[in-house]
Amino acid sequence: MTAFARAYLNWGRWVADCGRPYCNGAERLEPRQAQIHCSNCHWEAPVQWPADADAIWEVLAARPVPGTRNWFPSGHELALRSGCPHGQNIADLVAENAEYGII
Repeated sequence: MTAFARAYLNWGRWVADCGRPYCNGAERLEPRQAQIHCSNCHWEAPVQWPADADAIWEVLAARPVPGTRNWFPSGHELALRSGCPHGQNIADLVAENAEYGII
């Protein structure tokens, strides 16, 4: 079991996965929410946020399609399994916006 939950953006929503083995639960988070409580298995843990969470959100909020508003911390298991980018910094996200034609 992990000692903390890592915040990530999924379709423009801050989310954290449950750290209890076999639960597979995830909870929607409010920005800078300090603690997660899994509604599925009742696991509780602190939430680890990226230091630049506000800047990440600001860049991704410019994207008009919610399905493109995703960000994962480096090495995040879901990103690795899905083949999604992970560990992107602000410059990476800005460059990705430019690829989408968002200035």
